[in-house]
Amino acid sequence: MKKEFLPYYISRAVLSLLFSLLVFGFSWKALLLSIFLFGGFLLYLHSGWFSVDSKNPFFPLRRDSLGFLIQRKALVISIVAGLLTYFSLSYLAGEFGLVLLTGNIAFAVAIIAYFASQFVFFIRA
Repeated sequence: MKKEFLPYYISRAVLSLLFSLLVFGFSWKALLLSIFLFGGFLLYLHSGWFSVDSKNPFFPLRRDSLGFLIQRKALVISIVAGLLTYFSLSYLAGEFGLVLLTGNIAFAVAIIAYFASQFVFFIRA
């Protein structure tokens, strides 16, 4: 870890922890997910897939045209995955009389789909 990226590391650790707490609440699963997400942020920073601008410490990653195309595809996939999850779980909850937090689950699925698809597209590129 480089000292020059310390603001990036801290902000992404907080973001990972907050997202994990949103999904799992205060549990060991949240800690495990936050470590996994933070590792993903570290991978993005040090993978070479993005140019790094050290002048902007909180947002040092810059995309080229290929990065923008990959981001657009990943965004479409995440929106579709989130909507399908939301409507599917809403239907199942109504059909079987279940009580589900469909909004939270769909939001989590959309975010995971975004990062997973972006990761796969960057590996292929």
